[in-house]
Formats: sequence, C-alpha cells, structure tokens
Amino acid sequence: MAKPWNRQRQRGFALMLHAVMLMSTVATVGLAVDVGTIYMIKARLSAAVDAAALAAGRSVNLANTVSQAQTQATAAAHQFFNANFPAGYLNSIGTPTVTPTFTQETDNNGNPSGVLDISVSASAQAPTYFMNIFNISSIPVSASGVASRRGLVLMLVLDQSSSMNTAADPISGLTACQAMKQAAQNFITLFSPYDYIGLVTFDITAHLVYAPSTSYGNGTLNADIGAIACTSNTNTISALELAYQQVKAVNLPLAENTIMLFTDGSPNGISANFPLRTLLDSRWGPALANPAPPAQAGSTFGHANSCNDVGPQDANNVNEEAICVNMPVECTTAGTVRGTLAQWGGQDSWGAGTYGLAQPTDSDPAPSFPGTCSNAGGLPSTNVRQFLAYIPDTDIYGNSLHGIRDNWLFQTSQLCSPDPDVQPNCKNTGDQWANHAAIGSGSNFFPTVNTYTNAKTYGGFFRIDQPNTVVAASMNGTINEAFKIRSDATYHPVIHAVYLTGNGTDAVDREFLPMVANFATIPALPYDPLSYVPYPNPAFQTNQEQGKYLVTADRNQLQSLFAELASEVLRLSR
Repeated sequence: MAKPWNRQRQRGFALMLHAVMLMSTVATVGLAVDVGTIYMIKARLSAAVDAAALAAGRSVNLANTVSQAQTQATAAAHQFFNANFPAGYLNSIGTPTVTPTFTQETDNNGNPSGVLDISVSASAQAPTYFMNIFNISSIPVSASGVASRRGLVLMLVLDQSSSMNTAADPISGLTACQAMKQAAQNFITLFSPYDYIGLVTFDITAHLVYAPSTSYGNGTLNADIGAIACTSNTNTISALELAYQQVKAVNLPLAENTIMLFTDGSPNGISANFPLRTLLDSRWGPALANPAPPAQAGSTFGHANSCNDVGPQDANNVNEEAICVNMPVECTTAGTVRGTLAQWGGQDSWGAGTYGLAQPTDSDPAPSFPGTCSNAGGLPSTNVRQFLAYIPDTDIYGNSLHGIRDNWLFQTSQLCSPDPDVQPNCKNTGDQWANHAAIGSGSNFFPTVNTYTNAKTYGGFFRIDQPNTVVAASMNGTINEAFKIRSDATYHPVIHAVYLTGNGTDAVDREFLPMVANFATIPALPYDPLSYVPYPNPAFQTNQEQGKYLVTADRNQLQSLFAELASEVLRLSR
C-alpha cells in the first residue's frame, strides 16, 4: 500500500503531464487551424488566378492595339480575380496584388511559334491565430495561373469579280459587292491585336492588298476593304496561292493558320504556260477536207461557223457565240506564253468567248506574245482562243488541272427554290457530259479519234475554245490547290468558305466549295427542295484540316455568316 506522501507525488506528476499534453493539444489544434486557413486561402487564390488568366486570354480580342489589349486583359483579370477572391476572404489581410504578363512562346531556335501565354500571379496575407503567440501575425500566400492562346494568322480572300455588281437590294440598299465589304469590315473587328490579318482580293488577277499584320486594327485594313471595286473575272487559284504564301511568310507554325475564302460563283481563271498554236486544227471535230465533212450533230446550237471571235457581241450588237470549225493559224513558231486565261461572259457549252491573257498576280510580268504571232503588237484579248493550242495539264503553281471536274458540264439542270424570297428564284446547276451527249461537243477534250486531217492535233488536251472547259479546269485546279495547302504539315492551314449564290448568269454548284474547304458533306443549296438529303463529300480528306462551309442566296445574311465563321476561328484558336 502506497504511502500518503508517495500518492501526492503521483498526483502532482499526473497534473503536470496533463498540463503538458493540454499545451501540446492546443498547439496542435492551433497549428491545424492556421495551416487549414492558409491551405483554404491558397486553394481559393489558385482558383482565382486561373479564372483571371482565362478571362485575360479572352479579353485580348476587345481592343485594336497591343497596349489596349493588355489594359483590357489586366482589367478583366482583376475583375475575375476579385469575383473569385473577394477582399477579406477568410480574414485575409490587405488587398491582393494581381499581375498579368504576356509572353510569346518560342521554338528551340528562339523564333515565335504562334502561341501567346497569359500568366496571372497574385499574393495575399493569410492571418494566423496560434502563431500569433510567437509574434507571427500573417503568412504570405501566392499562386499563379497560365492560359495559352493560339495566335491567329488569317488571310481574307475576297471575290471582287464583276458578277458582284448586282442591283441594290430593296431592303438594305446594298449591292452584293457592298454587302461583302460591310461584312468583311465587321469581321476584322472580332479579333485580337496579337493576331495577324491580311487581305487578298481577286478578279482575273489576284491582288495582295494588305500583307498580314497585327496593326490591322488601326483603320488601314478597314479602308482597304472599303476601297474594293468589283470587276472582271474570277481567278480563285492564284488568290489561294497568294494567300498561302503570305501565311507561310508570317512563319508561326503553331498559330491557327487560316484562309477565309468568299466567292459568289465558280472560278473561271487559269494561270499557266499556254502553248502557242502553230497548226490548223478542227476545234469541233471536222477538218478541212475534200469533200467537206458533215457538221457535228448537236454541236453548233444553230450558230453559224465563224472563226472571227470578237467577244460577247459583234459590231452589230449580235451575240457572238459562234464555233470555229477550222481555226486559222495565228502563230508561225512554237512556244509558250505565260498568263491567266478566263472565261468571257456566262458559262455555256459551246464556243463563246474566252479572255486573256492577264497577269496571274500583280507581281507577275505582263503577258506578251512573240512577234511570230499575228497582232503581236497587243494582246489578243477576247479572241485569245485563236492563238493558244490547248489548256496544259498543270498550272504555274504545279497544280494539276485535271480531276473530279474533267467531264463536268455547266447549266444543264434548272433548280428552283421552294422559298419565293430567294432571288433569282431559279438557277442552273451542272452534270456529267455523259448525261447530255446532245449538248455541245459532248466533251471537254479535243478528240483523240477522228478520221479527218489535223482533227486530233491536240487530242486528249483540254479544249481552249469552250468557256465550259475553262471553268472545269479552273475548278480542278482550285480543288488541287486547296489540297496542296492543306497538305502542309508545318503550318496546318485550314480553309473556310462562304458562298453567295445567285449573282450573274453563272451556274450554281453544290460540290466545289465544300471540296475546297474539306467539308465532310455536300449540303443543300438555297435552290434545293426540302427533300434534299446531304451526301458525303466525294473528295473529303480525313487526314487534312476540315474547314467550315457556309452558303446563302441572300446578301443580307453575309454579316451573320462572317460572324459565325469568326466564332469558329476564335473557338479553335483558344
């Protein structure tokens, strides 16, 4: 049995032990409270800077200059930070410091890659409770967040051909040309001053109007768009090539490299090295012979033979759409001449007029014919079909002019819209020659089999005296140019297309622009019945960038279509 004095010593020790344990418990709880508070403030601070970085990344589109963009982004960063980390959160002390920074990423060689990083860092003072005992009243807490934004290199490629000069719309009072310009001017206000935007316009010649620049928001690009005048033909191939070269010149491989093509119809310009014609040939099959060969059935549409092509109208203001059974020799020595050949007037399947040659781009030399060709003092212009032998197999950019449109014939099947507000209400579309053997020559090619002398001199080559053929070759070349652009594994360009139908006398086409944009399906035209069922794009490339394709017959919808396309581009560049 313990003695009384020993029990008293044990009780004293237990009291001391409990006191020590109580102090340890209080310290542990106090430290847990302080650490928990610091952790919660740190977590909330991290969420706030992440939100601020994302907001800053989005807000750079709300200004015209880099300095304005940074001011806007800084304001947005503070706004979103404050919304997610209000002053005094969990008794935090003072006003947190929020600092956004903007950095262009670079590759291993120090060159800009096309990605913009927006970093936001912030710090706050977390209060302490237990550590106050040790004269530590607060602990600094910091966090940072980063949002990455793909830069944008965008080339606007706008059709300024003469078919855009429509009568003014009764509602808006705008021609198609004016509506396009208005939509494009609004379009460029939707992007960031960190983005590069440029402009190519095209008629028979492609024009680099505005090299891609981040300074486009200073009003210069807006003025250049406003100065567009719509005239001449439609050289889409050269326009796409010119835009593609500008995208590569900016040299931002990780950017959203984009070409936005707007056009109101099929292309009708071919830029090539055209062989001179030095031989008599029979352009519609028969050749000079004794006895004379019979006329080719179905090929003349009642037009008398004429080899003196003076354009859409002759001196008596009568339409000149005659064929030339035996085209006379115009050049005495072989050679080629470089330039752009275009269809003249509406598409049709017989002789009609072709026009050229013109410069493919403004930087190309002016075409010239050698002195061994008659009329060498000036370009042949609308009777150029007499001077050239055939359309070559490739253009000056290395694109094949053959492909899915080799045997295509225009203006064969009339479509009428079920919507009476679509004007004009009816348009023609195309079909294969095989389904219309009685129209024209029945082929886009010079005959390879013919019993008459010189009848197959240029057999197997594209005819040069048919506007239909010029358009078919132009479509092939444009589709192949788009394929080449999208094949670029360094810049990964994407091509978007907006199609305004119904202008001029040109036929409408369902497939051409979806093929250029690499759109997965062939959607309906405004003229198709409600029962129309979209079908797979026969030229779709699963391993290439897929663009958007938008179509309308109403020029008053261009503003909304351009804005829709801008939303798509901005979504991809985030």
